[in-house]
Amino acid sequence: MIVQTGQRMIGRSILAIAAIHTMFGLIVFHGTILALIDEGVIAAIGSDPMRGAVIWFLLAGFFMATTGLAVDQLEAQGLHDRLGLMGWSLLAIALLGVALMPASGLWLLLIPAFFCLRRAREKQD
Repeated sequence: MIVQTGQRMIGRSILAIAAIHTMFGLIVFHGTILALIDEGVIAAIGSDPMRGAVIWFLLAGFFMATTGLAVDQLEAQGLHDRLGLMGWSLLAIALLGVALMPASGLWLLLIPAFFCLRRAREKQD
């Protein structure tokens, strides 16, 4: 199957959002990250809520990248009809996240959510 330009934009947009998210975390939280490294990483979080939040922030970027890779593979294989569930999932995560933290980058997830739902719907029609 030949992949036309634009067919694989959804997964790649999620990967871009994940990269921006992770780089932002590495820059903004560099002090906390360096402190964790200095303490040997293993069990370095302890009961410090800020350290836990930083780790979860970075892990969220990696989970998002994994999602982007999966969506990219669906697009590469032409399995656009399988993007509906991903679209609804991204939409739910984005809406919940925006409701809890309006001043966040979670708004960006609305873009791939919309395109997943649109692409899945196009394949149904």
